[in-house]
Amino acid sequence: MNKRCFFTIADNNNLKYYEMMKNSLAKFTSDPLILIDDEKIKQLGDPHFFYRSTPIIAKALFKDYDWVCKLDCDQIITGSLDHIWEDDFDVAVVRNSNPREDAKYPVRLMDIHPFSYVNCGFVVMKSKAFVEHWLKLCMSEHFINFQYKEQDLLNILIFYAGTNFGGPYKIKFLDDSDSFYGLASKGYWPNIILKNNELFLPPTEGYPKEEKKIKVIHFSGGNIPNKVNYRIHFQEEVVKHLDKLIK
Repeated sequence: MNKRCFFTIADNNNLKYYEMMKNSLAKFTSDPLILIDDEKIKQLGDPHFFYRSTPIIAKALFKDYDWVCKLDCDQIITGSLDHIWEDDFDVAVVRNSNPREDAKYPVRLMDIHPFSYVNCGFVVMKSKAFVEHWLKLCMSEHFINFQYKEQDLLNILIFYAGTNFGGPYKIKFLDDSDSFYGLASKGYWPNIILKNNELFLPPTEGYPKEEKKIKVIHFSGGNIPNKVNYRIHFQEEVVKHLDKLIK
């Protein structure tokens, strides 16, 4: 059986988010969650660490694990993630946006469609070669040229396979399943409902096309006031459900 783990990065300012995420994840898996905290960040001594941290930490973890999943600390896990490891792939990724969020916070990179562009807050990695390629780009002269650094370079690796940037990698898009894993549901949070102890997003204004289970809620966006105050975003029964998950 392949040895696998989750990891997240949280400096002292984000430990409160980490605790919420850690508690919710523990409700659904026994796989270890490895915290990269302030002390470990300082030991690395990389002034650009937060902009290329995912491949840095993933490469190190591949020494002890076969499969690795990076989770941003500002997330609440709301369903089982056991299935994210299934299938044959090198990297599995999640979307960065949706119709409502794109209208507020448009992200553009080359000719990648904004609803295809992926987020770096939830990445499942099975291929050491992929991670090393990603890290090589993050340590190259290309790094400084992209606004979202490791995230932009991740997208280039995925969508430009076969070019000087990309590679012959097998990609899995998690949000193409019956579930959403993060920012694909952001902006539609008031429409999420609780059924049989699970969260669902029904079609709203044509999005999504079919009802989706919600496996992860990702708050994102830096140190925004009330960032993780989920009580102001969700229906009352959903809030009560989240209360239980983070304890």
